[in-house]
Amino acid sequence: MAELWLGLDVGTTAVKAAAYAPDGIRLAEAQAPSPVSQYGEGRSEQDMNAVWASVCNVLSELGRQVDFSQAISLGICGQGDGLWPVDRHGQPSAPAMLWNDTRAAADLDALAQSGTVDVIGRGCHTALWTGTSGMLWRWLRVHDPKAAAKTVHVMTCADWIGLCLTGVQATDASNASIPFLDFQTRSYGPAQLAALDCADLAPKLLPLRAATEQMGKVTAQAAAQTGLPEGLPVSVGTLDLAAMIVGMGMDRAGQTMMIMGTTAVVNILTDHVEPIDTPVGASVLHPTSDVVIRVFAPTTGASAFDWFTGLHPQTLGGQSAGEIAGKLNALVQDVPPGSNGVIFLPYLNGERAPFVASDIRAGFHGLSASTSKAEMGRAVMEGAAFSLRHCFKAEGGLPTSPVQLTGGGSKNDTWCQIIADVMGQPVMVSDASDQGLWGVACIGAAAAGQGAPVALAKRTETHRTFIPNHETTLAYDQAFARYLILSEAARDVQTRLKSLQETAQ
Repeated sequence: MAELWLGLDVGTTAVKAAAYAPDGIRLAEAQAPSPVSQYGEGRSEQDMNAVWASVCNVLSELGRQVDFSQAISLGICGQGDGLWPVDRHGQPSAPAMLWNDTRAAADLDALAQSGTVDVIGRGCHTALWTGTSGMLWRWLRVHDPKAAAKTVHVMTCADWIGLCLTGVQATDASNASIPFLDFQTRSYGPAQLAALDCADLAPKLLPLRAATEQMGKVTAQAAAQTGLPEGLPVSVGTLDLAAMIVGMGMDRAGQTMMIMGTTAVVNILTDHVEPIDTPVGASVLHPTSDVVIRVFAPTTGASAFDWFTGLHPQTLGGQSAGEIAGKLNALVQDVPPGSNGVIFLPYLNGERAPFVASDIRAGFHGLSASTSKAEMGRAVMEGAAFSLRHCFKAEGGLPTSPVQLTGGGSKNDTWCQIIADVMGQPVMVSDASDQGLWGVACIGAAAAGQGAPVALAKRTETHRTFIPNHETTLAYDQAFARYLILSEAARDVQTRLKSLQETAQ
């Protein structure tokens, strides 16, 4: 009888599940939307029971495609951070408050000005933001004290789904990293809890266990709701980004990968982080090795591409993303690297890496009466690539070995070549787009005794490799130098404009 390894990825807007053969061939996949409620005061919430219902529907659909009796394991990953509170009965005590919730912004600003959050930076090497558990707990405690009083445990999305499946409460190091994990001791840090006045939260945090451990087994109730076999081993839930890194075979210091999605991400694996008060970006512990994943997430990635093409529906519109990309690629193909001096700062939605400036805005520089739409289009693609390079620069320098790239933007060969030339390193793109699901399926299999996850994740994949052109890279070195000057100037201008607005008030 053939074995099945199952993977479940509970994202912010969608739930996905897949069944794999041990050689990595995806035999079936199912998915469904997971609604998010966003409204005044920066709230971003999900009904926890509705998320579980979506998981049940997706797993049931997957079970109609494959024979679940052949499954030997299930791995779980999901969106990270946020606050998913439960009462003493293991039921939600309030809606889940998500990682992108900003209702605690004023509170965070006050803490930052007092220097209180420096302890967080030294402990978990992350620049604190509003959608983390400590900030959201502070908000809940003040604004919904009844819900706070009912809350016995707080968890992440993957932890909640693991509880629903197995009845067991636990979290892994990647999900627990921010903001209370002390990376030196690999345990919750009392100083970090005290800094955010969250000593009362300490007993509500879940016990730490390795992602490769068996969290528990599917209960009879969960089996009835999902179609999974009762008793199926389930691994401890992990962060979706961490699962993707495992699926890409990464667990060693020096390895890097980039995501060119709606937003962009640079991930750098390292075995050394220097404790500082105000780190750039975020850090999470790798789920299956001792390295740290440094995470830099610029707010604008492929969304800059979508914004620019959306401004020109007559010439750059299309019925599919591929058609639209083809039109822009054809438009910019004869524009030289550096776009004839046109530079685009891709801060359409502010910026969060390699610096934090929520109110900074995008802009073109170097426009003249002769500037063409083609030059502006190429400048947009180059600007997004420059933001990735900026993240590497902030962390110590450009990569010294090939970089893996994934996300929607990685399907655009022209853009991939620009990124390779900007980085000065080969960029490798896999034709597979399921690294997160495959990675967590391997973690699940590891928890069932099948071996080490990264070793299990090795499979036959077709890669497209984009080799940098030396002369083009030199041209981009000059263009990037201009980009850095303009980026710094834009931050200074925004500060001065903000001061002007405050004076007027």
